[in-house]
Amino acid sequence: MSSDPACSVARIELEPKWLTLQRDHNERVERERAAARADVSTTNFERSHYAAFFDALAFEVAPEDEWTARERILEAFRDAHVDGNVERDAFMSELGEHLVSKFGTKALRRRKDNLNITSARVPSEKVNLRVNKKLAKAKRMKGRQLDPNRSRKIVASKAEDAISSRYMTEFLQLHCATELVESRVFPDAKELTESFSAFNAWRTHLSDDFSADDPNITLVSVGDGHTPRTAALFAFRTRWNCVAVDPEMGFAKDSKASYDIDRLQHHCAKIEEMRIKTKRCIIVMVHAHVSLATTLRSIQAEDGTAACIALPCCNYYSAIDAPNRAVPEYEDMSVISPHRTVRVWKALPCGTSESPQ
Repeated sequence: MSSDPACSVARIELEPKWLTLQRDHNERVERERAAARADVSTTNFERSHYAAFFDALAFEVAPEDEWTARERILEAFRDAHVDGNVERDAFMSELGEHLVSKFGTKALRRRKDNLNITSARVPSEKVNLRVNKKLAKAKRMKGRQLDPNRSRKIVASKAEDAISSRYMTEFLQLHCATELVESRVFPDAKELTESFSAFNAWRTHLSDDFSADDPNITLVSVGDGHTPRTAALFAFRTRWNCVAVDPEMGFAKDSKASYDIDRLQHHCAKIEEMRIKTKRCIIVMVHAHVSLATTLRSIQAEDGTAACIALPCCNYYSAIDAPNRAVPEYEDMSVISPHRTVRVWKALPCGTSESPQ
C-alpha cells in the first residue's frame, strides 16, 4: 500500500477463475453421482455385476491415438445382459471408478467421451481427436456479435492523413528521454506513440482542470503492458502519483522488479483486484482489455468522479465508452497503430454502482 496520503493503493483477493470452474465442475459431478445413486432402483444390476464384467474385459491402455467410446462399452454390457435394465449413469459411474482404480488418473485419458483403453472384446479404434485451434476458435465465435467499431484503417489513403512523426520528435527533445530509454519501459516506437498520444490528450483537453503541478492528482494507467510505460511518462512530466496496473506487468525479459522513478507504482494485477483511493484521479486506458465500468468501480476519488483518456482497441470499442465526452472522439495520426481512436472524459462517476455500464 502506498504511504503517500494523497494516494492509497491496496490489492484485494479475488477468487481465481480456474477455482470457480473447478468448484462448478465438482458440484456437477456430485449431482450426477447423486442422481445415479437415486436411480439405482431402476436397474436390475448391482456393483458386483459391473465389476465382474469389467474384469472379464481385461482393459489395457490403448496404443497412441487409439480410443474407445464409452457408449461401445455400455452397448457390449447390454448385449451380454439382454434381459436386464441398465441404468446409464450408474454404469458410467462404475466404469469410471473401475478404470481409475486400475490405471490411475495419470495414465487414463478422456477425449470427447472417448477413453484411451482397449480390450479384445471392445477394441480401440484409430481416431483423430486432436483439436484444430483455428476451427475451434471459429466455432466459438460463430454467432457471437463482435464490436462493429473494432476495425480501423491501417494505412491512410490521403497524403495529408499520413502518419506523423511528431511524438518521436517530441520524445527526442525531452530532458527525461535518456532516463526513459535507460528504464526500457518502451519496447518499440508503437508503444511510445500510444503513451504520448494519451499525454497529448491530457495536455490538449484536460490540463486546464488537472494541473501538471498538482500533487493531489493520481494517474491510473490500466493495461499498461509488461512495463509501466504510460505511467512512467506521466511520472516524469508531472508531479502526480502514477500507478500502472496490468496482469502481465513484469513478464517481459526487459521488465524490472522496480524502477528508479519518483512517484511511480506498478502492480501485476487486474484492475478489478485493486482499490485505489485518491483526492483526484485521471484514468488512462491505452489499448486496455477491460471495460470502462469495471475500471471505474476500482477507483475512489473525493468528489466521486474521475477523468479518463482512452485509446480503445480490438473488441473493446463499445466496452470502453460512456456519454458526455469532453470532446468528440478523434483519430490521432501520430500513433503508429491501426487503433488510434482517442476518447476523453472530464468527469465520470467512479467507485459506485452508478459507473457507466
